[in-house]
Amino acid sequence: MKRNVYLVFVVILTVRGVTISNFMSRNPTYDNRATLSTDIISTLILGSPMYCASHCTRNDVCKSIMFNMDTHDCQLLSVYMSDTGPQPYIGRLYYEKINEGTMPTTAEVETTVVSTETTPTTFDCSIWHQRLGHWYMLDTNYRTFNDSRSFCASLSPPSYVIEVDSQAENDWFFEFTLSHCGIFNFYWLNGYDTDNSGSFTWIKNQTPAIYTNWYTGEPNDFFGTGSEKCIASSNFFMKGWHDIGCSSAKPVVCERDS
Repeated sequence: MKRNVYLVFVVILTVRGVTISNFMSRNPTYDNRATLSTDIISTLILGSPMYCASHCTRNDVCKSIMFNMDTHDCQLLSVYMSDTGPQPYIGRLYYEKINEGTMPTTAEVETTVVSTETTPTTFDCSIWHQRLGHWYMLDTNYRTFNDSRSFCASLSPPSYVIEVDSQAENDWFFEFTLSHCGIFNFYWLNGYDTDNSGSFTWIKNQTPAIYTNWYTGEPNDFFGTGSEKCIASSNFFMKGWHDIGCSSAKPVVCERDS
């Protein structure tokens, strides 16, 4: 039987920054600040700021979080940050609970209703999906770049870390990881800077990465020449490609040709 399914998307717009849940939003003013040990409720290792925020929203004492994009440390804080002093750290993102007084008004809420004549289906992210003449599968386990390459190669049929070589494939990557699977994160791409030049080569195809989707200011070898020879693509905060150290741990989308 054909059924009409109505999907309602509510987009909350705030002046503080990106809202990652109904109750928390970005406040980059306090990124990379030091936190007092007395203000830390607990420190967790979590996959993304979204997961970190979900722990805070379930904790009545928690007022804000500091998430380290490199180590995935999630600090639940009992205070709203107010120190505007030095920023001694790198890669630490600050989010805070939205006070009642700062919750968006009706005028700030945009509601979109989409009607589709179909029956609801469950999308399984852990199996192969065909698109653009290739096959793709997502694995949420965190591995280094080389370990991710080994994992994809060990599958049957053998595969490789995704090589995004067109706008269409980049759009599919975001559709696959975010729209279908709903997993906010940085994912490995199969590019490598072979000569520390800032230019990347696809390892499987052995061709230069002509199509790129670099986030503003990337690639930058942030820690010095040759320090960031691999690529990760973010599908949420700082959306786009980033050069990073190959020893970082990220999930992966594996790709195969047939």
